[in-house]
Amino acid sequence: MSTAPGLGRGLSAGIAVLVGALLVLAVSGTARAQDKKMKKMLMQLQEMNQADGYLEAHRDVENPPELLGGPISFTVQQNSGGVFVGLPDKRELDSDVFGTPDMPLAFTGTPGMTGVPVPFRETENGEFTQLDRNTPFGNKSTAMPNGTMMLKAADVTATDAATTEDEVTFKASWEDADGNTYAVRCCEMLATAGPEFPTFGGVVTNHLLHGFSGVGTPLMPTEYTYAAFWGMGAVLKNGEVVDKPRIVHGMLTEYVRTEGYELASDSEVTPTRKHFHLMVAPFMPVQHKFEHDNVSTGFTLPNGKELPFWHVMFENLDIDSERGE
Repeated sequence: MSTAPGLGRGLSAGIAVLVGALLVLAVSGTARAQDKKMKKMLMQLQEMNQADGYLEAHRDVENPPELLGGPISFTVQQNSGGVFVGLPDKRELDSDVFGTPDMPLAFTGTPGMTGVPVPFRETENGEFTQLDRNTPFGNKSTAMPNGTMMLKAADVTATDAATTEDEVTFKASWEDADGNTYAVRCCEMLATAGPEFPTFGGVVTNHLLHGFSGVGTPLMPTEYTYAAFWGMGAVLKNGEVVDKPRIVHGMLTEYVRTEGYELASDSEVTPTRKHFHLMVAPFMPVQHKFEHDNVSTGFTLPNGKELPFWHVMFENLDIDSERGE
């Protein structure tokens, strides 16, 4: 039986459309399955967070112990000079912190905040090379003028707990090339207990943070930290609040930048210099875990997108401290 030419072409076109639709559905279905598998893996990694037991034992304590030897009060300030603002970049992965593909380290907890899943890591010649996505931690940064900051704090409480005697007053500001002023204020409330790693009542002094320490993201190098805090604060642009509340982290550490202001690996840290880091991360605590949540900074990147975090370094510092009441 013969078929009219027009009808044959119509059938062929219809079959082609049907096959194309089936292929789209198949690809879409595969993508959904992969997405579901990835979400399941990330949830499992969060549940494997190594500090959960320790934090559970401490977060409901109403009368936590004080720091051995008594409280430490300190101020850190920059009255003039510029700042370095971190930009989104792919972090190079230090084998001392992240291990190797055969024996990976630092992969549990919320990705980017507490750990780095192995599927997020690029490899070459049997070694991890860099993260496969941008984060606040990398070699890219830009200088901005008129940076000032003032931190006045006290480290009184020794451990994570439901209450704290620690205290923090923090304010910082800087300007972009167009004269816009950006600022961060903290702390309306301290993070008395950490969601996925200890916060020591909200303020900690003389401790290792980041890197292999398990306290904070391993994407920063392991660094001796003279003082640090975690608390809830606000992000401002030209005097107006653009995001609140946000978790704010600040720390005075040994120097972790190298030539070209690249972010150091552990073996490249400079112990004899200091600088102060301000971090408003694209995460928020939710039920003892972190969830991704971009910061509204009001600063536009060259690609037209908004910078989704603040990672600001201050280096022209005056530091004072004393021990005792």
